[in-house]
Amino acid sequence: MEGHQRNLYLYERLNTRVAGVSMDNPITLKQWSDDLGLTFPLLSNQTAYLGVMFGAEKEPQPMFSRRTVVIDRNGILRYVQDGSPDYQAILTLLKQLNEENR
Repeated sequence: MEGHQRNLYLYERLNTRVAGVSMDNPITLKQWSDDLGLTFPLLSNQTAYLGVMFGAEKEPQPMFSRRTVVIDRNGILRYVQDGSPDYQAILTLLKQLNEENR
């Protein structure tokens, strides 16, 4: 999350919105967000519905690993990376999507 916070100004220049999604409850997420100094929203997704809705998960089940996804403005899943985010790959894709939408 801290890496996305550091890159937030670049994401915004590429017409991108950032949100963190976690199965934690909203109170825990608020504390975590405050502790990390995040300025983008963290969403509580305790049922895993969002992951299934956007195709990032095949079925609602607890997921305890880190996953980064990029969903385009049409709701299409364009990028999935398990583990630590590849910020260069994310920025490259966001630049491409931004140019396509001009």
